[in-house]
Amino acid sequence: MTEKDCTLVSKDDFRSAVAHFATGVTVITTVDDEGQPHSMTANSFTSVCMEPPVVLVCVAHGTNTFGFLEKAGRFGVNILRKEQEELGGYFAKRPEDRQGGVDYAYSPGKDGVPFLDDSMVSLACQVVGSHIYGDHTIFLGEVEEIQQNESGKPLMFYRSRWYDPSSD
Repeated sequence: MTEKDCTLVSKDDFRSAVAHFATGVTVITTVDDEGQPHSMTANSFTSVCMEPPVVLVCVAHGTNTFGFLEKAGRFGVNILRKEQEELGGYFAKRPEDRQGGVDYAYSPGKDGVPFLDDSMVSLACQVVGSHIYGDHTIFLGEVEEIQQNESGKPLMFYRSRWYDPSSD
């Protein structure tokens, strides 16, 4: 058996490679000590198992949402519709870089988890596990509530831009 060449992959090369995987777009929500919502766009989301219903999200340690989510132990996953592209871009920015002009509202989910109004699907999750890896924490969340508004098409992201498969 021969040893493989273990050349390190650059961050830019890795980002470019994984950008070829089309994903849906979510906004992860949680609350601070005052009960105020905090949100961030994420496409690092997946289902883990059906029984019990568990999802995972990967959250960068440098985001404002990270500390609030870690402390609250609860989060929402809001799956965006194509018509919410502007909202996806808005919450992808750091809070201090967000400019006005984007309309959105929250409704309370289970135990105060903020649901982003008009999302295609919203999930309220209780953190049941976490794992620190590199500059992110992987949070496992048991789904405790689901709200569905399945009208429209999902917002998608592919090759570092919004994507509409029907336009190909």
